[in-house]
Amino acid sequence: MINAIIVCEGQIEEYFVNRVLGPPLAVRDIFVQPRLIATSKRASGGALNEQRVLRFLRNTLRERRDIYVTTFFDLYALPSNFPGLSEATAQADPLDRSAAIEAGFHARVIQEVGCRQDRFLPHIQPYEFESLLFSDIAQFAKVQSAWKGFIGQLKAIRQSVSSPEHINDGHDTHPSARLRHLRPPYKKVRHGQAISSRIGLDRIRAECRHFDKWLTRMESLPPLRQIE
Repeated sequence: MINAIIVCEGQIEEYFVNRVLGPPLAVRDIFVQPRLIATSKRASGGALNEQRVLRFLRNTLRERRDIYVTTFFDLYALPSNFPGLSEATAQADPLDRSAAIEAGFHARVIQEVGCRQDRFLPHIQPYEFESLLFSDIAQFAKVQSAWKGFIGQLKAIRQSVSSPEHINDGHDTHPSARLRHLRPPYKKVRHGQAISSRIGLDRIRAECRHFDKWLTRMESLPPLRQIE
């Protein structure tokens, strides 16, 4: 049995881990638990910054030695001082940039915590969670019938890039910004839940290579009790 904590950026990632990602992994005897980083006494999720993230990961990794820890953070709008970000700026492709950030992020966390390197496997999603929803545009209209008139525009966005994870990160062109024009408006948690559940994990993995690589790594993890 494998146990992993997935530190999520926000509520939609938390839902996705619980309802879309978790059940197929559980069939493989991999059990994941989402967690949000507290930003105040009453709020959790979002507002990532270097100090808050490192502190939370340090505490989480030190709770137990027999559990893995990973992350589910957006590449879009990472703070400028995020570990590994400055080293990744030369990478033009968002998948390569995310991988470079993950490498620097991993090194920084291991240095801070002093745990075994294999227990932390960071994931940075290019460019954000909503990129995954572009894996199957048809599901938008099934969730909200009023969006049928926008399906052609959404398909054009998807067809303009090599994968959903390449929908770019400009202020007005990152994936969720592309959905702002929908009427009624796209609501991140409510609509993100419904659309991702309809698409399903298999289709998302087939369309989103960096996301699939993350899950493939988790599926290949050995039980920690066997390698202590």
